[in-house]
Amino acid sequence: MVFYVATLLIVTGVALYVASPLVGGLGRTRRTQSREELVVEHWEHEHALAVQGLRELEFDRQMGKLADADYQALRAALETKALEAMSALEKIHEDIRQKRLASLEAAKVKPAPPAAESLAAPFADSSPELSAPETTATLAYKAPAAVPVHPGAAEQRWTPGASVGDHYRASNAPRLRFCPRCGFRVLSTSNFCGECGAQLRTGERVITRAS
Repeated sequence: MVFYVATLLIVTGVALYVASPLVGGLGRTRRTQSREELVVEHWEHEHALAVQGLRELEFDRQMGKLADADYQALRAALETKALEAMSALEKIHEDIRQKRLASLEAAKVKPAPPAAESLAAPFADSSPELSAPETTATLAYKAPAAVPVHPGAAEQRWTPGASVGDHYRASNAPRLRFCPRCGFRVLSTSNFCGECGAQLRTGERVITRAS
């Protein structure tokens, strides 16, 4: 009776183990598997079956169900099957590793251009009038153009303590001068003296001051 119960348990366990790949994935989300994943899954399943067969073979021998000759033949076949599955798995894993290394080598980023060239490029594109030495090296200093001087600027003097507004008003205000005959104050733009009527010649020396 015990023998039949043990045999039934072994057969049930083997049947459940073999059927587990078929029913185990029904409750999980299915996804598309690649060819490599399918091959790996196949050889892993073959290796597991061989190992499970060796365990059952040892159990049957201990129970006295197998002769020594049958045991040796079955053991050799199961060991060969397990070794074949292990060799196939090692080869597949090595191929996958080589493919990953090749993809990483192909995805390497190219080195960036030197900083000097990247900085000089915008100046060369936006300023076509600049010469080649100026675009690649330090721009030469250019002196500003000479500013024309007003003829009357030499006569203007800055009064100490006066503000900019006072100096501006003094420079733009009409100048006064004195008549050489009567000494009356007249404007610099007058041609005749308003006091004595003398003609004011432009060649005479005139004393001027700001009002």
